[in-house]
Formats: sequence, structure tokens, C-alpha cells
Amino acid sequence: MGGAGTIPLVSGSTGELVRVINILGGHGLASRLEALGIRPGTNIIKRSEMFMRGPVTVEVYGAQIAIGYGMASKILVVPVDEEPDKRPPGTKQPGGRHSGGNEGMPRSDKA
Repeated sequence: MGGAGTIPLVSGSTGELVRVINILGGHGLASRLEALGIRPGTNIIKRSEMFMRGPVTVEVYGAQIAIGYGMASKILVVPVDEEPDKRPPGTKQPGGRHSGGNEGMPRSDKA
């Protein structure tokens, strides 16, 4: 489950790059967060949080998403050590499933 250094997302600092380690919830919560792009292994940035257990805004793959405090408290994360040769946070990896190209598609030679 959670190891050393694992904290709930709500306990992280604003502006910090973190990696999702686990989601403490049932299938419904995990499915909802996955639809938003938040799943174990994903790097996210906590952008803001509201006073008194309000919504938490995170950046996932360049998009900002607001999630409720309860949901955010069930997302376990660890800080990511940034290295200078790494891509900036929130940038998409090349060649992913949303690359937009026709790579891997069969070629039609018929005119």
C-alpha cells in the first residue's frame, strides 16, 4: 500500500510535483479518477487548495482539474525529484496513445 514518504495529496505542498502511488478507494473512485487521467504512476502537480476542506486543483498532462477534498485525501503520493535533463512537468510523452499520427496503421496502397 503506502511506503515511507507516502502522503495524501491534500498534505502535499502547492506547486510540488508528485507521483501517484495508490488510490485508497473502491472501484468507483478509481474509475472516476482514471477518467480524469489520475492513476498510479502518473505525475501531477498540486496547483491550489481551498480553505476549510475545499476543492484541490491539480495539473495532469497539462490540464487543470479540481477534485473534492475527500477524493484528494484518498490519493497517496510521493514527491518526485526533478532532474535537469527531464522533460518539464505536465508535458506529454512522445508517441503515446494520443500522438495524433497514423503510426502503426496499415497502409492502403489502393487508389
